[in-house]
Amino acid sequence: MHVKSVLIAVAASSAAFYGLGRYGHGLPWPEAPVPAVQQAQAETHPDPAQPAPPAAEQAETELAQVPAAPGRPAAPGQQQRVDETALRYFASQGDTRRYEAELARLRALYPEWKPPTDLTSPQPTGDPELERIWKLFAEGKFGEARAAIAQRSSADPNWQVPADLIAQLDRAEAGQRLVNASNAKQWEQVIRIGTETPALLTCANVDALWRVAEAFAQTGAPERARDAYSYVLTNCTNPAERVGTMQKALATLSEAQLGPLLAQERQSEFSGIRDEIARRHVGKAADDPTLTATPDELRRIEALANAATTPDDPILLGFYFFRHNDAAKAVTWFQTALARNGGAKAAEGAVLALGAQQKYQEAETLGAQWLEAGPANRKAYLDVATALIAQEPAPRLERAVIERIARTVGVDRYAPGGAALGWYAYNSGQIAPAETWFETALAWDRNYEPAAYGLALVHQRLRDQAGLRAIIAEWRNRSPRIADLLNPNRRHPPALERETRPLPETLPIARTAPIPEPAERAPRRIVRAEPAPTMRYDDDIPAAAVTRRPVVERPRSGSCGSGTGGAAALQRGWCLLNLKRPAAAAEAFDAAQRSGNAQVAADAAAGKAYAKLQQGLAGEASAAAASANLPPARRKELQSLLLSERFYAQYDAKDYNGALITLGERARYASESTDLMLMRGWSYFNLGRFDDAAQVFQALYRANGSPQAMSGLTAIRDITQRNRY
Repeated sequence: MHVKSVLIAVAASSAAFYGLGRYGHGLPWPEAPVPAVQQAQAETHPDPAQPAPPAAEQAETELAQVPAAPGRPAAPGQQQRVDETALRYFASQGDTRRYEAELARLRALYPEWKPPTDLTSPQPTGDPELERIWKLFAEGKFGEARAAIAQRSSADPNWQVPADLIAQLDRAEAGQRLVNASNAKQWEQVIRIGTETPALLTCANVDALWRVAEAFAQTGAPERARDAYSYVLTNCTNPAERVGTMQKALATLSEAQLGPLLAQERQSEFSGIRDEIARRHVGKAADDPTLTATPDELRRIEALANAATTPDDPILLGFYFFRHNDAAKAVTWFQTALARNGGAKAAEGAVLALGAQQKYQEAETLGAQWLEAGPANRKAYLDVATALIAQEPAPRLERAVIERIARTVGVDRYAPGGAALGWYAYNSGQIAPAETWFETALAWDRNYEPAAYGLALVHQRLRDQAGLRAIIAEWRNRSPRIADLLNPNRRHPPALERETRPLPETLPIARTAPIPEPAERAPRRIVRAEPAPTMRYDDDIPAAAVTRRPVVERPRSGSCGSGTGGAAALQRGWCLLNLKRPAAAAEAFDAAQRSGNAQVAADAAAGKAYAKLQQGLAGEASAAAASANLPPARRKELQSLLLSERFYAQYDAKDYNGALITLGERARYASESTDLMLMRGWSYFNLGRFDDAAQVFQALYRANGSPQAMSGLTAIRDITQRNRY
């Protein structure tokens, strides 16, 4: 039998593929062809214990069993010639099923024949050049084989190339073109090649059927794709190829189209596919809480999770139960996943589920171990850490925990976390850090109302009416509770409504760790030092006899008098400055400069400089200071404050080199406060000068045990360790 005979039979089995139309848009996928030849089936003596295959499968087997036309019997003693071309081809293709069918047929026809030991090479023909061409074909060198055929035909016009060789070359090259077109996602080309080469689309080449099916799905013909997959399941028996076909269908077809294909299952071969469908449903419901998985699907995935040692199914179940408000089950599954090295995703889920159970400290401890695993883990940590410190009354936490939370909140510029640290400080009686954290949270997010409300309450508690009114003016139309703070009919004490839960203004002060201030502060708009002691003047006393005494207390009534003389205006300016009303204070100092004597005018110029500094107008403050004939001590003090403001502006603008230069200049006028030393350390840190930063932080920590200095040392240690690895 010649290969041409085999290919003709194969073509007969696949010819109905043309029913799809030239580009697959014609008739439906054909039923399996009825076999044309029955003789070889009887010759192969099938095992009676095996069930008879379906007609379509039987036809596919018979295609490889078409006997050669009977010829003259071999003369006695003469070895009969056996055409082994098809057998060798199936062996070279690794097509075990068809190879075995052809082998059985040849043994039935030629009982004395013995199969050759080397079936990967073409049958010897007595023609060395033809054998070389067959070898090129077997090696997949189709172009070289074509060139050799052309060369031989040119050299010997009488030579006839074997038809089976040409047919196999055509088929192999078409298969290559189909694969290339599929890899390039040229779907119409894939369909065209499959239509024009029906011999490719058989169980001997299921990969080609898969690629054609994918092409149909990608060109908007999913029904044709389903027909192609159904053809494989109806006609082909290889278990791996049948499961692979369902996996391909699962990736390309809708669930409604999968039903008829699943119905073609044999002996539970598609149980893995049904598992994957259940995973899909559970996964969708884990992402969308409005969806639910069926009890059978959950039981199926739970059984798989318990039977396996991998973390994937426990993670899937953990997120499903977390999103469907069963945090206890979610924690159990996430812990199982963590025990199986589930990594960052399992840790993220466990932190969130523990938070949902209000086990915030346990969640914070676990989340801290996975902070560097990715953005999702940091977000989960920040959520539970914020909930931890937002509890009421303020929980008792170790200093290391507070510093870790503050450091992470600062790095991520997380406004809810900054505000929560403000509330934690406020509720534990630490008003100064509370104010700083509220200001910083607002600098990160100007529209975060809880931080604005907290800052307003800080101003109210400090009796800073000017600051309170400024916040109310900004938020009056956006926050009813802020607008209501100065309502005389509002009930007292005011409620500290952070998010939705009310808190009394005065809480029992818990023994909590000191709250570190943020490494990145909000922009400074007030001076950091108290102005020089406030002086009282009497307009009736000569300038040389003026006595000065500091005013220790602020006016209880909020009134600073209304005198018109220079000394009265000066006194009113200092009073307003103490009340943190710098704009009004500047006007009073202007009046004092205009109507007072030289000494009053000089002190008023100094007061105006302080007022402008409180307003954040460093340039105007410098001009006011320059216009006065100030004593050296006062001028030195003002110069120190002006340089401090320049430093704060440079630091906030991230001009760390300029900030350090300004600090050096300021050192000529005053020593550095703890606050400025800390910022010097962070300036070094932000410039990557970690050794210099460490020296500053270590000096501060040795001097007063500053937790902020310890935060700086911890940050240096963390970043240097990361850089090392």
